[in-house]
Amino acid sequence: MSTPITSPRTAVGEVITLGASQVLLEGHLDLEHTDVENTDAIRPLRLPRSARTHFPPNGEILRAITANASGVRLRFITSATGFDLTLRSTQLYFDELAGPVNDLVVEVDGQPVHVVRPTVTDIRRLSWTGDVATTVTVAPAQTLAFTLDGAAEKAVTVWLPQGMIVDLLDLRADAAITAAAPSTAPVWIHHGSSISHCVETPSPTGTWPVIAARLSDLSLINLGFGGQCMLDPFVADAIAATAANVISLKVGINIVGARALDQRTFTPMVHGFLDRIRVGHPDTPIVLASSILWPGSEDVPGPSDVEFLEAGRVRCYAAGDAADIARGALTMTESRRQLAEVVRVRAASGERISYLDGLSLYGPDDQARYTLPDSLHPDAELYAEIGRRFADAVFGENGLVPRPGLG
Repeated sequence: MSTPITSPRTAVGEVITLGASQVLLEGHLDLEHTDVENTDAIRPLRLPRSARTHFPPNGEILRAITANASGVRLRFITSATGFDLTLRSTQLYFDELAGPVNDLVVEVDGQPVHVVRPTVTDIRRLSWTGDVATTVTVAPAQTLAFTLDGAAEKAVTVWLPQGMIVDLLDLRADAAITAAAPSTAPVWIHHGSSISHCVETPSPTGTWPVIAARLSDLSLINLGFGGQCMLDPFVADAIAATAANVISLKVGINIVGARALDQRTFTPMVHGFLDRIRVGHPDTPIVLASSILWPGSEDVPGPSDVEFLEAGRVRCYAAGDAADIARGALTMTESRRQLAEVVRVRAASGERISYLDGLSLYGPDDQARYTLPDSLHPDAELYAEIGRRFADAVFGENGLVPRPGLG
């Protein structure tokens, strides 16, 4: 059953000051002011700072991942023929396993004009248990210089690298810079796992939520948290407190992979998460999506493990004992069955909620065409396809939450 977006459009973002410039920052939920080389820097966060009081004691990975800049962008208006952006870019390491270094993309009037790979200025090394984090500075703050064609007024968007922590220090140009007006597009909040965080694609505009949002003319807040989609109450509270016209939740893979919940506890936790969101969004359409295919691990419980292969390749797989299923262990297949039932029950009571089977985004029939390089995460090509499929299935003319004007 379709539930069109009918609630009033709400703007997203806030104006921040970088040097002498004011810009509109979008896609974040909070800011942290950091002292960088005796300069006040601004770090976008994708959870409120207040939520940290409820993080687990070994929450350093969660803290770092929610400070990654997936979906975060700067928007401003200028007639300058160029501008300089000064920033620090922190790469994450998980023990000795290096996290990604993603691109920064500059668009003018909606068209990409620069794609650059920022220098890693800091390395934040995290223990796999999340109880230890150390940061080492390896380079000074970097100033990236960008040219812009012509002296006419133009709208500039800077997309920050989605898998890195970014501290913004300064923005200068040869003409005035003013903050762009807030978007009038409906606001879409999406929460999910690493498969929504999308650090595997080089470009921040290549993540599937960004692709789906742009196809559907929506203003995105991407709460895709690699390894951290655990139905945490403080995430539900953050969503409840943030204005939105449509909300989607893609749940399952992290919970199964971490063996965080079982067959008995999964459904009540999903209901509880939804109930907390409904405190702030009693009538907002919600799409509850299950995970895409996890080849070879669909009917095996967690915990997950990593096999190191030749040429630096890895394979992620569920390493639990299938005999534990009879004792209540959760699998990907069972998680989809339970999510569908959650939606059936709530929709029957009149709630504006829909279910999307993650196998429709990537399923068994897709394996011959698309590969998962580590047997779990898509590559750039598949992320783009997932974005297109999600936009059509959810926001298309015959979608679960049709977007007005989308053919």
